[in-house]
Amino acid sequence: MELEIRKLTPDLMNDYLHFFDHIAFTDHQEWSGCYCVAHHIHNERFLEDLPKGSLAIGRDYAIDFIKHGKLQGYLAYNSGEVVGWCNVNDRQNYESLEAWKELPGWKEVLSDWQKRIKSIMCFVIAPHMRGKGIATTMLGRICDDSLAEGCEFVEAYPYEGEQNTYNCTGHVAMYEKQGFTTLQKVEHLLVMRKHFGNK
Repeated sequence: MELEIRKLTPDLMNDYLHFFDHIAFTDHQEWSGCYCVAHHIHNERFLEDLPKGSLAIGRDYAIDFIKHGKLQGYLAYNSGEVVGWCNVNDRQNYESLEAWKELPGWKEVLSDWQKRIKSIMCFVIAPHMRGKGIATTMLGRICDDSLAEGCEFVEAYPYEGEQNTYNCTGHVAMYEKQGFTTLQKVEHLLVMRKHFGNK
């Protein structure tokens, strides 16, 4: 497998849409309307509609967010086909993180909101390509780019305990191998960070 990782830019929008139109959730159609925009939108009606497969709503949001830079991340290609996606951007782009401030312990995490922090929200790997290390490869690229861009650290929010299809946040062990440490536990989530030595 020759994996190529590319940053999502507006000129790659059609590749992104094709992945979510036809590949990403073929084994779980109930999530096919997300288009990985849910964390960018704190809208109860939209979130309620997602499990119903409201394709047009999520797709339209994705197109708009990609055009304006709110939806950023990395696409993984194998032989010219998109086989993976990671949603990662500056933390201020995620309305869900702001909304989580009501969770016990979350205010402490948000206390350094103004720092340059990259937040990793979701990994989506094509069903037929899972278990091949694609997410790990993408994570390495994310950390390298975040350091080069001057970020103070990269932050991720994996679920504690057993992973399942609905936990697209990445495995704790994967982050630990890349040098992430746990800052704290906020209900069912771990807040993990990789600090850069020159910060």
